Parts: sequence; structure tokens; C-alpha cells
Amino acid sequence: MSLLSVQNLRLGFPKAPGAPVVLDGIDLEVAQGEILGLVGESGSGKSMTALATMGLLPPGAQVLSGRITLDGTDLTDLTERDWRRIRGGEVGMIFQDPMTGLNPVRSVGSLLGESIRRHQSVTKSQAADIAEAALRAVGIPAPRARLSAYPHQLSGGMRQRVMIALALVNAPRIILADEPTTALDATVQAQILDLLRDRLHAAGGLMITHDLGVAADICDRIAVIYHGRIVEQGRTTDVLRAPRHPYTAGLLSAVPTFAGRGTRLIPIPGQPPGPTARRIACSFRPRCTHATEQCAAVPELIDNVACHNALQPEGAL
Repeated sequence: MSLLSVQNLRLGFPKAPGAPVVLDGIDLEVAQGEILGLVGESGSGKSMTALATMGLLPPGAQVLSGRITLDGTDLTDLTERDWRRIRGGEVGMIFQDPMTGLNPVRSVGSLLGESIRRHQSVTKSQAADIAEAALRAVGIPAPRARLSAYPHQLSGGMRQRVMIALALVNAPRIILADEPTTALDATVQAQILDLLRDRLHAAGGLMITHDLGVAADICDRIAVIYHGRIVEQGRTTDVLRAPRHPYTAGLLSAVPTFAGRGTRLIPIPGQPPGPTARRIACSFRPRCTHATEQCAAVPELIDNVACHNALQPEGAL
């Protein structure tokens, strides 16, 4: 039974020049206790999918068709009043840049307290106790003292932990994590991933990342997105050990490994298509070494891969 379901989601900017469609038929399912990784290059549509799920689309963006449901509740036609109840309560989001979700002129305790009192029937004193416990749970030392701190008084790793505490403090049913470790050093990133692994599994999680190493470490399943479409999906071990779409295989070839000095990374040639590029053929065709005449038609997602010339498992890596 799906907790979060995205069905044939099309999203665009109908009044912008060229009327770009940035998401074209996205289908995703996240079950209770599962972490789904959404991976792809910058500009592929990962963050826009999360923003649509949170009802935080940028000006001019519209859901053109499709549905987003949370445990059966349609999220695509909610009022702003409804969203104020759901954001932070039913759905939590961890942004790539903590300052996106933290107010620089408000203390940590003020931010956490406001969210707690909006979604829980507690007093101001009780909210402070809950906020302190939330900071302690994400590994912040001296959490009571940190309640009076402002974001600029914290390190990058600390700010990210506060952002995670803010997303988790009301025990949301689904948690969206948009590149939550990109700006962190390797040691802090490992600590944050250990924390997120347990917390996201306790609910349901959508981990958005361009880092296949992060996806391999934390995700149960992976969906690969390219030019606003899902091109491959499946269990993490299956997708990473034997990718079937040439784009997925290309992403893996560009990942650094510990194979030894002199190992050469193989980048994917060319650049991803822009948001106004038309989808009259396979979008990956100009960059694909396996392209044939069949690729002049847009491939459908069949058997978890959208490719006319899907790689065979034994020859994928």
C-alpha cells in the first residue's frame, strides 16, 4: 500500500516563453517505512517533483495534469489553509541549503516552537521541552542552550541538523530530503546519513540526490529521472549492479571508486536538454552511444525502463 503516490504528473510554466514542461508524466510510489531515491543530473526535475509534493511551486508553475496523493488524500488541489496544516505536520522537508528553511532573524527555539505549537496541542513551555529533545535526537550538544542561538551562530553541519530536527519534530508521515548532504564535508555527511537512514525508515522517505553513493547507502529503491521523465526504476541493488538504461549506466561510469590510482572516470558526453526542449524523440538520444533509428520515438516505461535499446543485465557494467 503506497503512502505517497505521484501519478502521471505533468508540470510546467504555461505562460512563460516556450511554455516549458519540466515534468512530463512522473509516476512514483513510496510505501510506509521505505526510502525511495530520486536521482539524476541537475535540471532533471528532482527538486521540482519535491516542491510539487510540498505545494511550494515557484511563481508561474502549474500542475497541468496528474495527481499527488498522501495516503489517499489528493494534494494537488489543496487551499493554502490546508497546506499550512499538512506542511510540517503530515509532510516534512529537508532542504539542500538549511538557510532555505531557517529564518536568519529568528532563534532556533522560536522556529521549532512555532512549528510544534502549530501541529501539536502543547503549551509554550512544553514546546520548548519538545524542541530540546528534537535537537538532542539529531546529535546537537547542549541542546537547551542552542534554542537561543541564531542560524548564523551555528556551523553548516549544525544548521543542517536543525533543519532535520525542524522537519522531523512533528513526526510527519512522509519526509522529503532534497540533496541534504551536498554542502557538507565527508565526515559530517556520513553522520547525517546515519541519522536520516533511521528517521526516514520510521516514516516514509523520498531522498533526492545526484550522488549515487548516497542513494546506494540509504535507499531501498531508486528512480532515475532525465528531462522530467522517469527512465528507470527498481530495487537499489538491481539498478546499481545491472543498470538497463544507458543513462543510468553513464551515471555509474562517472562515479569515483576505490579501484586504484589511474582509474579513469567516463563522463556522459554533451549536456542535458533545457526545459524548453521538445519531447518528440528519446531525450537522451543525442548523448547515447546505443541510439538507433528507433530512438526517434519517445520510449515508454516498460518493465521499469524507458529505452528502445535497454541494456541486458549481463552486459550493463
